[in-house]
Amino acid sequence: MIPEIDFLPASYREIRRRHRNRIWRRTIVVIFLTLVTLGTVRQREIQHELQTQKNTLKQRAQLMNEQLENPEQLNQKIQHAEIRANLLASILIDESPAQLLSIISTALPDFVSLNEFRFSFEKVKSNENSIRKNTPPGEQENLLPELADLKILQERYKTENLVINLEGFSPDHLAISNYMSHLNQVGLFKEIELIQSNESTFEGQPMRVFRLRMVVKAPGMYVPAVDLSSTASLGIPSTGGFSNE
Repeated sequence: MIPEIDFLPASYREIRRRHRNRIWRRTIVVIFLTLVTLGTVRQREIQHELQTQKNTLKQRAQLMNEQLENPEQLNQKIQHAEIRANLLASILIDESPAQLLSIISTALPDFVSLNEFRFSFEKVKSNENSIRKNTPPGEQENLLPELADLKILQERYKTENLVINLEGFSPDHLAISNYMSHLNQVGLFKEIELIQSNESTFEGQPMRVFRLRMVVKAPGMYVPAVDLSSTASLGIPSTGGFSNE
């Protein structure tokens, strides 16, 4: 085997090695600068897109602000809507006389009948101040009509009680007691009082004529379940207020 003989001087090999190293360094520098340039260009493109989106959103926000009403006017409209809602709720939860009569008639035991039903509003002795006395005249004139009506209703619930007076026939005291127990279980009345119970005769049979006085709870304290069969299947809601009359 013939050995390989290198006739090139060592200085030539050193120059070639330095030349190759120089080319590699330049190539690496060029690649690095290219990557930096591409990154800078991409960053500027992203900044330009974000700035464009920012300007677009800013224009939309300005248009929305121009379309919106004055915040004070919006707050006033919200307050007016709340007042109307409270007034409507106060009216709807108020039990009507027809509804009360239906509940009272449903609770009747066997062989007990009614021949008189009267209701009235009675003043509460412990609370006789009205809204007009508590509210200064100047402020009362500035009140909204809905707010004035709402205050009157709220004050009426505090100063007046809805009182129902009943008169009916019963075979004995036990039937009257059962009727009062049924009315108490309904939960609609806060007071049930037996005013009178006298002996009488009906078609030759001994009967008792009784009178009851009942105080209805304030609206909203009780939601009665109306039996549609006792209201001629009118399909009225359980809390209809004046619409059920």
